[in-house]
Amino acid sequence: MTVYVIDASVASRFLLVEDLSDKAGLVLEDFLGEAFDLRAPKLVVYEVGNTLWKAVRQGFINLDEAVQKFFCFLGLRIDSIELTEEEHKEVLSWGVKNEATYYDSVYVCSSKKVGATLLTADDILYEKAHKEVPTLHLREYKKYAVHDCQFL
Repeated sequence: MTVYVIDASVASRFLLVEDLSDKAGLVLEDFLGEAFDLRAPKLVVYEVGNTLWKAVRQGFINLDEAVQKFFCFLGLRIDSIELTEEEHKEVLSWGVKNEATYYDSVYVCSSKKVGATLLTADDILYEKAHKEVPTLHLREYKKYAVHDCQFL
């Protein structure tokens, strides 16, 4: 089965209306229809939480909506990727070498670890990552098939 590692730029678009949210909706629909598997490092949970916190602070959603969206995200049960101490050294090294944040480097190294394509909506991460791991920008995502799944 095909596996994608998603970063927070994709995960947050499952929950909030942003550019490319329509594409994220297609990804989610296909995932729920079991067209492929999604994985992510545990970091994604904290980044999604932070994105929802910002949305509340900026007045886009209220706290109750943020909590509901957060628990909906957790309910997706996206498989978590755990990194070892040695892999965290690789994350730091990759980030320094590629002038990437530690957060972005975690997604790249997680993709490398599980041998999966990184799916991102982050232009800067895409430019750095696609040289090292298979990477798909969310804007290039094509729907797998028609499914009757709905989320949110």
